[in-house]
Parts: sequence; structure tokens; C-alpha cells
Amino acid sequence: MARQQNLTEEWLEAERGARAFTVAGGWGSADGVVASPSRDAGWATRSRGTHGSHGAAVPVVLLAPQWPGLEDSVAVALADDAVAVGLLRGGVRVARLRALNFSGPPDVGMWVDAIVDSLQSIASGSGAVGLAGTWVAGTACALAAARHEQLLLLVCAGAPSAEIMSRRTPENEDDSMWTSSATLQLIEQLADLAPLEAVGVFPRPSFFVQGAVDELLTAAHFEAWRAAITATGRSADGVEIGFTDAFFRCVDAGGAIDVHGEEGRSLLADAVAGWVARTVTPTAEARRVR
Repeated sequence: MARQQNLTEEWLEAERGARAFTVAGGWGSADGVVASPSRDAGWATRSRGTHGSHGAAVPVVLLAPQWPGLEDSVAVALADDAVAVGLLRGGVRVARLRALNFSGPPDVGMWVDAIVDSLQSIASGSGAVGLAGTWVAGTACALAAARHEQLLLLVCAGAPSAEIMSRRTPENEDDSMWTSSATLQLIEQLADLAPLEAVGVFPRPSFFVQGAVDELLTAAHFEAWRAAITATGRSADGVEIGFTDAFFRCVDAGGAIDVHGEEGRSLLADAVAGWVARTVTPTAEARRVR
């Protein structure tokens, strides 16, 4: 059973003791924090610092920032909180940007550059780094991952395949949504950069999580990500969370969405925590080396 507690409050508690950092590049600048797991989380967190009980630096995972101004921003922010908590419970530190300050009119290339530069910033002196993202930021993570060969892990939660979502059909090609939706306009730009191809460029543990009953984000997206990696001869882990939508909100038999409940997001946090703990423990690392 998923833990029933306020995930946002759990993240804010971790953020109170977080270390601040800044990052800048041709795209602009941003500030963020690096939060550490609690004493009882994960394999390497007996002390609340950057090094675990085994003396090695505790890995840090960047939770990619969302593109500003998209629909469903509140639901996405809550999903981000759930993934951040799951990462912390899995025993890794979490880097999170508070805001992106673009130096000019933003484009997708600047956004991906910001993610890559943030990864490089937190990697300095931090040992292993990973990358995670929800919703469209997860799609951007696939592109950023192709530019960081030594990435420890990749987690994409509720990430649409831009190549699938941008496909127009005879039934919808004249729909006003293609010009009125900021998300779909962004998706079309992402599709031009081929994230399904980018996600398999380098080998690393990858985990895809998706809500199982969303009409927009169908199982085809989940299957496309895993198939893209399988086509390289490697495997990707994944799980669909039943009775939840694209933002991991519970959906009842009549289709009503529970926008305030924590159960679906708690299941997301627990899925991420369990996978991360299995992936980054010393035992898991030893298995990969062998």
C-alpha cells in the first residue's frame, strides 16, 4: 500500500536543509537547491551529507525544470514533488531548479541546454549524476541524456513521446488545439529533435513510469520509449500505475479524476524509490561491474 502523506510537504521539509546552487549559460541563468535524503532513506544516508556510510559520494539526480506556461501546471508540479520524494526515499540527493531565466525568447534548444548545463554544474565535485523528468520535461530529458555519456540513470514519469503526440490524423488535423495548446506546440518542436532516437544513444539504467488510464497519454507512448531502447540491444525498466492519469491522479470507474488525493502520486513516489534503491546500491553496482 502506498504511503498516504502529503508529498509536497515532504519535499519542502527536505528543501529546508538543502544546499543552494546557481547555473548560467548562453540560454540564461537559474538558481536551485540540492536536497539530501533523510537518515533512514536508501543505502548511503546514515549521515545527512554528500557522502554515505560507505564513504562514496551520494549520487545526485537533477529533476528537470518544466517549460513555463503549459497547461496542467499545477498537476505537473505535484507530480514533480512525487518524483523528487521518490528519489530522496531511494537514497539519492535531488537537485531542483526554482526557475529558469532565459536570456531571450526561449526555444527548445535553450531549454535542453539549460538541463545539460545544470547537470554539469551539479556534477562538479558531486560524483555520479542522474536525470529525471515528468510530463514534457521527461521528453526533454531524453534529448539531454544523449549529451551526457556518463549519466548514472534516467527516470521519465508520464513523459509523452513527442513523435507520437505530434502525429496529425485526418480526424484531428484541422483541430484548433494545434494552435491553441502551448503543450502541443512545444511537443511539435520536441518531435523535430527526435527524442525517441536520442534516448538510446548511451547505455544507462532507464525507468519509465506512466499512468494506465489516460486518454491522451496512451500505452503507445510507454511502449515507444522502451522499444526505442530495446532496439539498441539493451533493456529499459518500466511500470504502469493502474487507475491513474498522465499526472498520476486516481481515476474512478466513471472517469472522474481525484485532483486532491495522494494515492496515485504516492504509488509513483514508491515506484521511483524502489527502482532507484535497487539501481544505485553498492550491490547493484557490483552486479553491473560483473
